Amino acid sequence: MNKKLLFSLLGLFIGLLISLTANADLDKAETFANNGEIEKAHMELYLISQRAIKGNPKAMCEFGTMYKKEGYWIVQSDKDATDWWLKSAEMGYAPCQFGIGSAYLIGSGIEKDLTKAKYWLEKAIDSTNEKYARASHFLYHTHELAKY
Repeated sequence: MNKKLLFSLLGLFIGLLISLTANADLDKAETFANNGEIEKAHMELYLISQRAIKGNPKAMCEFGTMYKKEGYWIVQSDKDATDWWLKSAEMGYAPCQFGIGSAYLIGSGIEKDLTKAKYWLEKAIDSTNEKYARASHFLYHTHELAKY
């Protein structure tokens, strides 16, 4: 396996681990569901959707994740997931800046675009969120995005 691919996989794994911590309310819904409290899980998902519609950046990021993952929402839609992630990222939410930058980097649910990957990873690097800044920095340099 070539070194760049190995670093890409490692970076995406780190991103997945980090993004899980960004979804506290989504985690709460999942915990309810796993404990058999389905009505509470549905209510939590509904509340996330309402906060997203009202413009809460964290909820927007989670709402995008709900569209992406099977079982979290009625329909799965890469386009809707990307739209919500972009809205959240544009509002400065570092976890979604990292997530959308990573998605552009590998073409996950959207067309691969290294210029856009660079833009969003730079935003996350410049954020005050140290975890996402470090992870974005790692991907940025591993993929030599400075040349784009």
